[in-house]
Amino acid sequence: MSSGASGVGCAAGPTRRTVFDKAAVPAMRNADGTTPEFGFIVDDSGHDWYTMAVMNPRNLEEGDVSSACTWMVMGNSGAEASVIFNEPPFASRAAAKAWMATEQYAQLKALLMSLSYS
Repeated sequence: MSSGASGVGCAAGPTRRTVFDKAAVPAMRNADGTTPEFGFIVDDSGHDWYTMAVMNPRNLEEGDVSSACTWMVMGNSGAEASVIFNEPPFASRAAAKAWMATEQYAQLKALLMSLSYS
């Protein structure tokens, strides 16, 4: 988790996104009034890149999109809350989906879903 960054922005490139899981994080609001969402996604830009984070809902759209950005613009600064995976984290997308049934996945999702920002 990181908070208090200034000059927050992201560089993005084209990718093909698959969303495995997403849900609104009710105790948070972006500066634009949107509710950030928890997401577990994979972007394919030549190889699979997995992201598990709280992010702006526009970064949880499927299909041909820009690569994911986990920085959020909050009322007083930028913030980020994400899981850092080893590379490669999963042998396949099937392995990533199987991981979603584990206690570790449930605990990480619960942690990210419980965040608030004021």
